[in-house]
Amino acid sequence: MNLNIRSVIMVVVALGMAGFTAFLARGWLSSNAPKAPQIHAAAPAAPSTEVLVAKMNLPTGTIIQQDQLAWQAWPGKPAASYVVKSQRSMDAYTGSVVRSNLAAGEPITDIRVVKPGEQGFMAAVLTPNMRAITVSINATSAVAGFIFPGDRVDLLLTHKVKTGTGRRSVSETLLTNVRILAIDQKTNDLAKGAAAPGHTATIEVTPKDVEKINVARQLGGLSLSLRPLQNTDQSLVADGAPVVQDPKPRTGTTHTWDSEVSRLLPSPDPSGSTQTVKLSRGDKTASYNFRRTGK
Repeated sequence: MNLNIRSVIMVVVALGMAGFTAFLARGWLSSNAPKAPQIHAAAPAAPSTEVLVAKMNLPTGTIIQQDQLAWQAWPGKPAASYVVKSQRSMDAYTGSVVRSNLAAGEPITDIRVVKPGEQGFMAAVLTPNMRAITVSINATSAVAGFIFPGDRVDLLLTHKVKTGTGRRSVSETLLTNVRILAIDQKTNDLAKGAAAPGHTATIEVTPKDVEKINVARQLGGLSLSLRPLQNTDQSLVADGAPVVQDPKPRTGTTHTWDSEVSRLLPSPDPSGSTQTVKLSRGDKTASYNFRRTGK
């Protein structure tokens, strides 16, 4: 009887120890087992707002064209001065003038540009030390309306000149490389491709050129000659490569007489078409012009 009780107690103790050992082993295994990677849901991207920026560097005085602007995603809340796509249009800033230099990617703000019609617009367009002056044009004198703000032109003067053979017609290039600021009151090229002849052209010239143009108005008629976007003037080519176009206008150096157009007209140059003979009689001297004749 005592033996059986003792055996039962030993069996119970053995089972308890075995169970405790199994519990400890299970805890050790679970603590050292590799943990399954936890998968976290990606946080939603913070919403971005598109703001209007300069697509390229825009120096002071640049008349902004549509291809110089772009909408760009802006993280976070944009400044109140930025132009937000959902609130304003890009067209509202096309034709504006850069008041202070804008770098590529820099947001457009109302304080950095001045719009057509706003106070100080034309003054912002002008290059430092330059002046604006308006000349009358028509379809013929302005290349049938294909001249737009931002283009470069030559300014020609056609008038009558008194020579030894009478009053003769002559056309001369008054100024070259002149920048067009506005046609009538339009300062951008939104209508480019659709010719629209204007009545006036506002151009950018030096203070001295303003005086020349005012005198030229009294002498005869003014007309414009459109220059190419890429300068092909051989006088501005060095070592076979074109030199960057000078932003300032230059005084013209060429002219054409009516005799160069019509072979029936004699040369207007007195020294080339006539011979002057001076005849002295006592204390009196008289000059006589004789027409030269070919041999």
